Amino acid sequence: MKKSLGEEYRQGTAALGDSVEAEVLPREAYNKLDSGVIYADISKGDGEVVKEGKKVNTQWVLRRSNGYFVDSSAVSDSVPFIFTVGDPNGAIEGLDEGIRGMKSGGTRRILIPPRLAYVKGVDDGLPGPIPAGFGPRQQMRRVMQVRKDVPGEYIFLEVKVTKVR
Repeated sequence: MKKSLGEEYRQGTAALGDSVEAEVLPREAYNKLDSGVIYADISKGDGEVVKEGKKVNTQWVLRRSNGYFVDSSAVSDSVPFIFTVGDPNGAIEGLDEGIRGMKSGGTRRILIPPRLAYVKGVDDGLPGPIPAGFGPRQQMRRVMQVRKDVPGEYIFLEVKVTKVR
């Protein structure tokens, strides 16, 4: 079941406008991996650590680099995105890299270069999280096909790890 989200949820750069996720993080909070993935922890979490071979449950918000809301697990009744870290068919490459080292209960902002995002497309069964619906998928297709070589273009994910096993 698809639900509609309020304007305050869809605008801005965070999942919830009045939450810790909405806070602006200083530049020094961000880390850049050799691949080009950039991340910052919003909250650290205190559970099990995400690492290769672990199955993780996540809640997520997907945005374009300009903060434009594309999709979220909240739109689909908070059904988590579940994948095994290191499985090439599990999650998009940038998410697989960017989530490592997180702890269950933690939230992280991950900026993913298009070349590490939806390179296999946004059709069902491909590495995700896959946006639901025609409009959100068209937004990601546009980034991947038209804007992939634009400097500073990123796929922007806010991910909360809810379970690691």
